[in-house]
Amino acid sequence: MTFYLIIIVSIVLDLVTKIAIRTNLEPGEKTELWGGVIKLTHLANHGTSGYLFVGYGRWLAVLVLILVAVALYLRSKGWFRSPLMQCGVALVIGGAVGNAIDRIVYNQVTDFLYFSDQATMNFADIWVYCGIVIIVADQIFRGFRPSSKKEGA
Repeated sequence: MTFYLIIIVSIVLDLVTKIAIRTNLEPGEKTELWGGVIKLTHLANHGTSGYLFVGYGRWLAVLVLILVAVALYLRSKGWFRSPLMQCGVALVIGGAVGNAIDRIVYNQVTDFLYFSDQATMNFADIWVYCGIVIIVADQIFRGFRPSSKKEGA
């Protein structure tokens, strides 16, 4: 249940913030919140991270949705057992679906969290990055756990 809740909440937060940006800022417009602590810039990203694969937005969405279906299938077959892995995979799925919705509807992704001229992203991107970090951490932690199988058995 928590797995699906993480997916739903991450998608909703991503879509609501993108709608707020598209409603309140013109493309290219910038603003600051909390005295410049948070900088927002409305950008339309027609590719992927780093503006790769520009112009393939809807094809990328189809590919991502296929990969999400594979991940959900693998989970149904018992993969991703640990709570950390479940959380990480749920965040990656939520972020992937959030950006896929943008690609299907607008053939682009709305980015707005400005960190530098080379790094402007949205919450879906953050969910994916955090999910990957959690998945890697889970793999590292599990690598240090003693095996439940006995040697020579």
